[in-house]
Amino acid sequence: MSSETPCPFRVSLRDQIELERNEAFQAMREQLRRQDCAFRLHRDIIHTLLVPLFLINHQAERIAARALPSKKGAEPERAFRGEARSAFAWLHCILIEEHDWYLTARCPACIVLHVLHSEPTIRFLTVAAQLAGSRSGFDCWLAALETAVCEDPFWGDSFWPEIEDRASRLTEGVQQLVRQCHELRTNLDSPTYETPSLAKASVEYERPSCTIAIKPSSFARKQVKLSREEQRYRSSLVWNAWNCSREMRQPLGGSTPTQSRRRSMTS
Repeated sequence: MSSETPCPFRVSLRDQIELERNEAFQAMREQLRRQDCAFRLHRDIIHTLLVPLFLINHQAERIAARALPSKKGAEPERAFRGEARSAFAWLHCILIEEHDWYLTARCPACIVLHVLHSEPTIRFLTVAAQLAGSRSGFDCWLAALETAVCEDPFWGDSFWPEIEDRASRLTEGVQQLVRQCHELRTNLDSPTYETPSLAKASVEYERPSCTIAIKPSSFARKQVKLSREEQRYRSSLVWNAWNCSREMRQPLGGSTPTQSRRRSMTS
């Protein structure tokens, strides 16, 4: 709900002064103030960590739209291959399912507590923290997330190793996605690039593996040359995402109803 919504209740100034003298009320108010500050801190950390994943997905969608032939029914994930394709599909799904959560400016406590709502939301934040790396200053929050999961009566410490392992594999997939986005963008910007037909694109990205040694293509040879530029591209993408994190915190019209927590590990 927007902070501009008027409160339906009215208390006179005289009554407010009386409440200021009420010790029980003041003690409770101070306790709630401290709790609110803690939730706001973690709410801001969560938003800062998630914005890069949102922007990576957004840029991947734009590059996929350029790389694939302009034909209806061409799924954007077909522009990528291997683990990058799986990571793109997973990011796309969770960003749709959790849209209200990661963009809303509602109650800080609701946003923070929703992290432990399901395995996908925990994994989402774990991936975000792993991608940020130790130099970002958010490595402490990854440890805090592990502690929260292990101490949670619903999850317990037996679930964290599995969640962390799945998150690590997804993190590698997102890194491959960033790398392939850079490769595709480089080729798309090349004046000699030709948009492949849908049939050719399908064959190229779904070619079965074989044991016959093949000569590396010119595209593969370019990867070594572009590695440094790719690293700069990846770093600038995440850095710019953190810098614009405040712009992403826009309130939405509604909020998602509270749902029961999910322990499913198949999402």
